[in-house]
Amino acid sequence: MAFFPCIYFSDMSEILHTWGAWTQKSYKEANDIILDRSKKRQRFYELCVKMLGLARMRDLRLIMENPWGCHSYLQKCFVTPPALIDRDRSKRGDMFRKPTAYWYINCEPTNGTSLQPRKAIRVKKDAKPSGKVGQCSEERSMISPDYARNFICDFILGKEQLYTQLSLF
Repeated sequence: MAFFPCIYFSDMSEILHTWGAWTQKSYKEANDIILDRSKKRQRFYELCVKMLGLARMRDLRLIMENPWGCHSYLQKCFVTPPALIDRDRSKRGDMFRKPTAYWYINCEPTNGTSLQPRKAIRVKKDAKPSGKVGQCSEERSMISPDYARNFICDFILGKEQLYTQLSLF
């Protein structure tokens, strides 16, 4: 699996590419910040396209994960749509609802449904701040061990687990 920095591709990143996000700065400072973020995003986008293209050309199996939202950069301009969008990770044991997209290269997602009782669902503002503007907290970026296990069983291995919801299809 591959993970790219969501701080350049998320909905929040789109906001941080506007002057309105930097009202406490002068226009020159805001322009410099926006142009710097834009260069970094372009660099990560190029690396992402190269990685996925190389995996496809060399017939390597790869799954890439990134946040998903109605204004996310990868939704608007990307080489291929995601194979799977998990709109509510909390149903599979994560602490956050955070919608997440997964791109499968040279493989397909399996169709499991390991639903588990929700834990206390947390919201973005409850997470420890990162201390840097434009970055979400590490705590919010992490995938919980329960979610990781359920995702692997449901969408990679297709393995039934104890106490899972069986599908009628």
